[in-house]
Amino acid sequence: MATDAGALEEGEQVVTLGGTYKGLDTALIVKTSYSLNFFAKFEVLEIIAKPLRTSRLLPEYAQKEWKGDLDQYYEPIRLTE
Repeated sequence: MATDAGALEEGEQVVTLGGTYKGLDTALIVKTSYSLNFFAKFEVLEIIAKPLRTSRLLPEYAQKEWKGDLDQYYEPIRLTE
């Protein structure tokens, strides 16, 4: 999308980030391409970080009408010096 919009040149190496509404959990180094050339020129060069578990059964998905405290299902990030 960024290449199609003109923000990046095709073939540039960039760090891409992804995740959910709870935060980022995936980082890749990729070589950009136009969407028209995606399958021919897009490359994942390196996986920097990815989730250990790709899915969890959370109440928000099991019960559509569930409205509760999601924080109990996520561990806080602890920064150390």
